[in-house]
Amino acid sequence: MTDIKKRRRQVSWLCFQPYLSEEQRVEAIQILDRDYQTEGMSSLIAYVTRICSEFGIDMSNRIALYGQFRELMKEETVLSIDPLSFGVERDHDELRQKQAEPKLSPFKTDPADSTVAPKLTAHTVIFIYFMKQVYTHLAEKSALFQVLKELSLDKRQGKKDMADNVNRWAGNPNNFAWAVGLDEKTLASLVHLVYTGLCEILGPIHADECFHKAIAQCEKLPEAKAFSPSRFL
Repeated sequence: MTDIKKRRRQVSWLCFQPYLSEEQRVEAIQILDRDYQTEGMSSLIAYVTRICSEFGIDMSNRIALYGQFRELMKEETVLSIDPLSFGVERDHDELRQKQAEPKLSPFKTDPADSTVAPKLTAHTVIFIYFMKQVYTHLAEKSALFQVLKELSLDKRQGKKDMADNVNRWAGNPNNFAWAVGLDEKTLASLVHLVYTGLCEILGPIHADECFHKAIAQCEKLPEAKAFSPSRFL
């Protein structure tokens, strides 16, 4: 009997290979298993739409992906491995490797983060880690960027270069190279913009909870001794 869930993971892994890195594809598989369990093409179309939106895949490629998913789901065998198992094994290997390394800042020991630099200012490290905490635990990721783009264009909310920074982040949510070199005031304005966006999406109470959890994680970083994350609020 065909394992439909496994087939869907295989198809997703294969179809997104030209557009996403290995780590991004693992994340896409996790989203598929967590949020798109309903069988049928309508569920897959919604899934493809979400992944394309979150990882910046343009409309022309998105339309092609719909057709590729539909055709590959008809085939008997797509891949010999289950991408979910592959991702779990890889995560275990990375965990073992990190446990063997000297204990440094959790921000600086992340080998998959292309923004890591040995001499980042404390406020930059705190900002990036803070934003990652907020983004990672937010279910409506695409909704956040849509709201932020709208707010950044509002003269009452937006600041100089605010829209450009939001667009850079939205284009690659896991890459914060654009934030390196920005001063504390600019980063604080972005934090305030994100809070306003979360209030619209989640409501003020849940937005506060989200921020307090992110701050609690940031306070564990060595850089928090030089720059308190509460200074962004």
